[in-house]
Amino acid sequence: MFENHWKLYEGYVLKLNETMKQLSNPYDPELVRKASPASGKLRELETAKSFLNNAVLLHELFFENVILPDNSAPMAPGPQTMSLIQRDFPHVKASDFWDTIIKPTSKAARGWCIVGVNMLQSNMDVAMLDSHEGIIPLGLYPVLIIDMYEHSYSEQYGIDRGTYLDHLKRSINWSIVEHRLATVMSASEMMRISIPEEAEEYIRQQFTDKSDIEFGFPDEDDFPDPQPESTGLDHRNELSIQPNPRAHSAVEDKVTKADLEDAYNQITHLSRVSFSSTDDMFDKVVRGRSPRFRDELWAMMQEGPE
Repeated sequence: MFENHWKLYEGYVLKLNETMKQLSNPYDPELVRKASPASGKLRELETAKSFLNNAVLLHELFFENVILPDNSAPMAPGPQTMSLIQRDFPHVKASDFWDTIIKPTSKAARGWCIVGVNMLQSNMDVAMLDSHEGIIPLGLYPVLIIDMYEHSYSEQYGIDRGTYLDHLKRSINWSIVEHRLATVMSASEMMRISIPEEAEEYIRQQFTDKSDIEFGFPDEDDFPDPQPESTGLDHRNELSIQPNPRAHSAVEDKVTKADLEDAYNQITHLSRVSFSSTDDMFDKVVRGRSPRFRDELWAMMQEGPE
């Protein structure tokens, strides 16, 4: 089955490379002039790019999460996997998740079953794809892929998709799934708590007259008084010297115990769910903070919170 799979995968890779080569010249007059939603070479190439890109990536993810190390016994799902199942599927026992959620969804799929984390909704979800360019929930980051095309099982199992899935269950490399979960959860947490200063300042300035706009930033009271509107070209320079309330820079050196404890908890949490060291997380958290804040937080890291 894997030999046939590999040949199929190689074909997708070659076709994807050919497609990307044809799209590599954005000034191709034929592509530019004849671009149309009805038909045309550009539309065909872009459609093929999506189809082939998904075909390549889904197969790579599938191969990785169904190949166990040599002489390895069947694995059990990792602690983070079980925790998310319990949180996001409270009506299902975590131990029954495969048989009651993954297996039925896979049997209903004509192409792929995808277990993932929705980055926009911050929850685990299970979805199916009938083809490589099929519909899938926006923001779903895949952590477990199951191939349900006929070439995956027909040679060994005929039309018995249930037995194929029962055997596949014992071949899942849950350490790979756990690694993917740690990666996406860490990235999701970093995106939630970290906003580049330039982006925040730009967005805030566009909506200073609209108090009902929320972007996940601090409350309006946390910001200094609105800056007077500038009519000159030096407006950008005026903004550049204003202290950013999220940066806690040396311009405004206020260090509170609650602020230090929040930073300490953030570092310890992110170092647990990611593959970064505590020192690396410390460097990221204190970036843009005052020297006093960095010194006091470092002392807390050495001694632990009170």
